[in-house]
Amino acid sequence: MTSASPTAEPMRERIVDVAVELFARQGYQGTSLRHIAERLGVSKAAVYHHFHAKDDIARTVIGRALDVLTEASDRLVVAGTDPGAWQRALPQIIDIALRHRQMLVVLERNEDVFHALFANDPEVGARLSAQNTKLSALFADPALDPQVRVRLGSTLGAIFGPLVMLSDHYQDMPADQLREQLMEVIKVLLDGL
Repeated sequence: MTSASPTAEPMRERIVDVAVELFARQGYQGTSLRHIAERLGVSKAAVYHHFHAKDDIARTVIGRALDVLTEASDRLVVAGTDPGAWQRALPQIIDIALRHRQMLVVLERNEDVFHALFANDPEVGARLSAQNTKLSALFADPALDPQVRVRLGSTLGAIFGPLVMLSDHYQDMPADQLREQLMEVIKVLLDGL
């Protein structure tokens, strides 16, 4: 039985980490394997040794981003239609989003490109579909009071807006300070539920 070299996995991880950084800053289309290799201080051949193409790196990045989204959405699904459970779950979701902020930015900023690349990929497509189905079912649940639905949806927007969609405007804010501000927003939005 053969085993991977002890440095193979760390290098693969470093490639993915650098790809995430560059995809977040330059976009998927603005990042080449040469950029990734240069940032790592290795040859393109070294990158090709671990990934056959940039699409393979993107597939790994998307898989990890979907893992993050699944971790967050699972908290929501477990909370169900109980506003009290949501109040307990949302700080966990903030922590997940803060830990994986750059990964979520990559997914958001490259959504159209990734969709075009992987629209017919059965694995990625199935995971995206399952993700959307879970959240849609939760918000469509007739047991969820319409007022609660609006507040919870607004709360999710308040969390993911600064962390993902408007992240450039919050890069200078330390994570603990951003978390504190988001917790204040949650309190206001969910007050009285």
